[in-house]
Amino acid sequence: MNDSNQNRFLKLRDVALDGRATQEEIRELESIAKASPERLREFAEAAAIHGELCLLGIEAREQQRTANPVTRETKGSRTWRSITWAMALASSVLVATALWNRNANPADPNETFAVLETTVECLWQTSTVPLAEGQRLGVGHLRLASGFASLRFDNETQLDLEGPADLQILDPMHCRLASGTAVVTVRDGLRGFVVDTPTGRLTDQGTSFGVSVKSDGASVVEVFDGRVDLEVRETGETRSLTQQTSAWLLSQQILSPNEYRLPSTNDARRLTQIFTSQGDGGDVWIQRDPENRKGPEDLLLVKKSDELIEFDRQILLRFDFRGLADQPIERAALQLTAVPSGIGFASRTPDSTFSVYGRSLPNEATPLSPDTVRWLDLETETSGWSLVDRFVIPKGSQSESHTIESASLNDLVNQHRSDIIELVIVRDTPETMGGGLVHAFASSRHESIPGPTLRVWQ
Repeated sequence: MNDSNQNRFLKLRDVALDGRATQEEIRELESIAKASPERLREFAEAAAIHGELCLLGIEAREQQRTANPVTRETKGSRTWRSITWAMALASSVLVATALWNRNANPADPNETFAVLETTVECLWQTSTVPLAEGQRLGVGHLRLASGFASLRFDNETQLDLEGPADLQILDPMHCRLASGTAVVTVRDGLRGFVVDTPTGRLTDQGTSFGVSVKSDGASVVEVFDGRVDLEVRETGETRSLTQQTSAWLLSQQILSPNEYRLPSTNDARRLTQIFTSQGDGGDVWIQRDPENRKGPEDLLLVKKSDELIEFDRQILLRFDFRGLADQPIERAALQLTAVPSGIGFASRTPDSTFSVYGRSLPNEATPLSPDTVRWLDLETETSGWSLVDRFVIPKGSQSESHTIESASLNDLVNQHRSDIIELVIVRDTPETMGGGLVHAFASSRHESIPGPTLRVWQ
């Protein structure tokens, strides 16, 4: 997501909700918001909260006026105008929001609409639905460590899950596959069954297809019969696949099998893993207001708020590449493991986009600690930071492994493979509802989960 567009969106949103936007600004806000599903959701949530707060203010003033008849209402017209602006624009964008976010009106959590039909040598991890054959299923989360499970929906859609896999059932026509492999077969005449992946969306148009989500979030889709429509989450690019065709659904584009370069099968022989605990490396989380810094030190915390910005957090990682063989690096990947922070509520935090920035350091660097680092304002920072990649953590996901891999990361480590490299992780998606989740990753000090790791292949 373009940072300048996001900043402009936030400014226009606040002006519109306050009732001070011109018609030209309203049109610009509509254009920017409708270009991004995330911004649509952000605005809809902010408009709803703003409207509630305005109504509470009106009720309070009405009570005061009734108790004291000589009190004049001085802000009523502006408040109602603010509500009108917010509700009118929210109504226009919610139509577009519904097209992307099929979960805007989630199914009743007590309703069942599928059955766990078959299980073969299944080893389940923590899940939120019954896991015995024949059990009725509704909205829920299935984590299959190994084995095979077959789900049959009441609309006769069959979904076969191959472990290891992570699947969320959102409603009778909508699932989210965070990792692993699924094969979906839809009965004749049914259209619109949706499978979301970390990089995009698959919409069935009467077909049978398979999708496999790899460790880096990329998805390979193969259509066995009929047609499937693909959409890239970040860019909105679309493509239709028909019988006996396949494609890679990536974070920025859709590629045919001939266009996509698979990692070499010999990568493991040339793999070197660099940890933040090695040499002069390190990892630390930074709070915008250090006086209020509180939180576990075995985790790396990251958060962005619209209002309470003093509690914003970002992560600084340092990797010492000195001593690495002086050979070109063919591939580099940053590995992070998300863990629950215990701070805030996941249900009040939408799908969240994170950005990773990188730079190199001189051979001598101050050791990393909460006392030696300062908040980095990457919009104004001029010390060589450049964007490496972005990734998305779906709403509710707190315990997954994330791999960040891009051409920009490759270029950075290749240019500075004998130096110290720093990476900063920030959350682009702000908290708009209050009480939102503080995302966390395991640090090098965690007693049982691996900390940040840079894997390089030479």
